[in-house]
Amino acid sequence: MDNVKIPLFKKADLDASIGVFFDGFSKVIVAIAILVGTFGLDKSIVFGTIMPGLLVGVVLLNGGLWLYYRNIAKQRKDPDLTAIPAGLQAGRMFIWLFSIMLPVFASTGDAVLAFKVGVFANFVGSVVFIIGAFVVPKLLKIVPSGALFGSLAGGAMAFLILQSMDGVLKMPVVGWLSLTVLFVIYLGKINTKLPAALIAIVIGSAIAWITGAMGIGAVKDSLSNVSVYLPKLTLYAFSSDVISTTITYLPIIIVFSISEVITGIQGVEQARECGDDFFTTTQPLVIAGTANLISAFVGNPLSLGLYWGYPGWKKMKSGTGYHLGIVILYSLVCLTGLTAIINAFIPEATVLPILIFVGISSYSQAFDVVTKKYYPAVILASLPVVMDFVVSKMAKDALPGFTVFQPGSAFIGLIVGCIFVYVIDNNWRNAAITNIVALGLALIGMIHSPGILFTDGYVFQTNFVIVYAVSAAAFFVMHILKFNQKAHADELALEEKLMAKER
Repeated sequence: MDNVKIPLFKKADLDASIGVFFDGFSKVIVAIAILVGTFGLDKSIVFGTIMPGLLVGVVLLNGGLWLYYRNIAKQRKDPDLTAIPAGLQAGRMFIWLFSIMLPVFASTGDAVLAFKVGVFANFVGSVVFIIGAFVVPKLLKIVPSGALFGSLAGGAMAFLILQSMDGVLKMPVVGWLSLTVLFVIYLGKINTKLPAALIAIVIGSAIAWITGAMGIGAVKDSLSNVSVYLPKLTLYAFSSDVISTTITYLPIIIVFSISEVITGIQGVEQARECGDDFFTTTQPLVIAGTANLISAFVGNPLSLGLYWGYPGWKKMKSGTGYHLGIVILYSLVCLTGLTAIINAFIPEATVLPILIFVGISSYSQAFDVVTKKYYPAVILASLPVVMDFVVSKMAKDALPGFTVFQPGSAFIGLIVGCIFVYVIDNNWRNAAITNIVALGLALIGMIHSPGILFTDGYVFQTNFVIVYAVSAAAFFVMHILKFNQKAHADELALEEKLMAKER
């Protein structure tokens, strides 16, 4: 074991690179839409300053964590060590946009000033974040694990599962079929030569183009943003007028920066509860805070930090190299203006299933790490974050994707549960039958429709009719071919032997 070689990059790292990248990328797309569409901020600032500035932060964050965890892997002689994920933090990013920058823009009408305040707020938040990296872990030692992981489960449910599911259901033919492909590979434990995430994205994107959900017009429009953009100092964002404007928002900056420290600590705790109790919290948090702080000097108002989701990436057998992959992917889009082009080719609905899988792994872990008597505490601790998410989205049309699951939700829950139980068991015949049942219920309006067939409220849901029909046919073919049956049987036999040894 003295000459153990730590792989620079392995197959499973591509899955994690794509997953973490598109998690952050989806937020970048939203941020760009707000900055350009709502604020009217000049595209030269968005693509010429913010995106290269963000890249600096990503290089320092993910590059630093890659070196940090690779060094730990070498010290432990562990070529399979999984690094903790990191990237754009949705919490601070959206708070900065909507609770700091938007009010500045609304009161002054000055989009550039709002941008500068966002950059300076990011700088101040980074200082608070770094200080919190040393102080907050000491405070959390007195917090029971049930409460800590219950809160974590709430965040996973709200921001990884629910938010992503809304995006999936906005384009169900694309999103739900992509999710099914991804979950068949992961939950069904199918061995593939290509990364599961890449397969799901390619299939989903192909469906989107075939069905006309994506068009060439958007691609042509995106070409106007292609150029070479290099990072540049933005010290003008640290002027006296910017500082005086930002002071009003200090309470928001401090509170939410500390909150993101706790999020980062929870991300490390996930690794510990997966058996990797050698991970520390302070060093990776300081790396994240420092990367974010430096990026503010080159015009980045979008906060970075550690992520939840370690159990998902570990389950995928990702290593340390995926942080390097993230750096490469961000370099391609941030230096060239490819952000708009990628968005024009790949619908968001094809990448969100990756986040849903990570969220489910994170949520289920909360129940794995505590004894059964603490389950009620975990559930109660998870509710505030979920309720906050729901309340914040209660405005009309805030989560349009969810409306398709509202009619007949009890039936839909049973159907979805059955399908994925059968996927886990590799019982493709029953999965096909369940989809046929779902197809019948959709056709008569028992699910997805406000009214039953032959009533005024009946709506023929073409998207879900296609989804269930295609899924039923695919699972039936897999049953005929006895797809993965031998491999699945061998794995079950191995699991039974291991359980027998433990007993």
